Amino acid sequence: MNTAETRASALTAAKMRKLQNALTAMLCGAIPATVLGTLFHTSLIHWLAGFVVGLVWANAFEYFYHRYLLHLPHNYLGKLHQLHHASIGTPQELEHLNLGGTPPLVLAAFVLNGMVITFLAEVLLKLRISPGIFIAFTVYVIAIEEVHWRIHVGGWLPSWLHFGREHHLIHHDRPDGRYNVFLPLFDWLLGTSKN
Repeated sequence: MNTAETRASALTAAKMRKLQNALTAMLCGAIPATVLGTLFHTSLIHWLAGFVVGLVWANAFEYFYHRYLLHLPHNYLGKLHQLHHASIGTPQELEHLNLGGTPPLVLAAFVLNGMVITFLAEVLLKLRISPGIFIAFTVYVIAIEEVHWRIHVGGWLPSWLHFGREHHLIHHDRPDGRYNVFLPLFDWLLGTSKN
């Protein structure tokens, strides 16, 4: 295969992985949200409050996942992420572009977060907001995967996300900061947006 055919093949495979990750996220978010929403008779205000909390939760998860799991070189996720950093600008970049990794890793992220969310929000605090949190987490996972993809492949981004492109690409030059991809809330809060 020539370079153009190789890139086209890698692009097709990467798009399929992105779609599989998005479908996995949709199922992993919609099913527990529906079950918990029915179980707890969740009102609209609880769904909305949960959605807001879920966006913040997802942003925090992204930050800590990226900083403390993906940037540890001696674990499985760290090794995968090192391939992503090492492949920027190479023909192999598309093979290592998906932040979610594979559908089983997306599932694992939802199971881990789901247990914590459900325990904190429902068992401990009895807030009845976990369905909204699950939906927000789902939206965030799909959005971050899409925005990350467009940052690297050069796809269109709305003007209000252009700073996200610069923020993330600086992370590739200086990987000791800027762990949020496009919404650097926890980078700002924890002082890693300046690195």
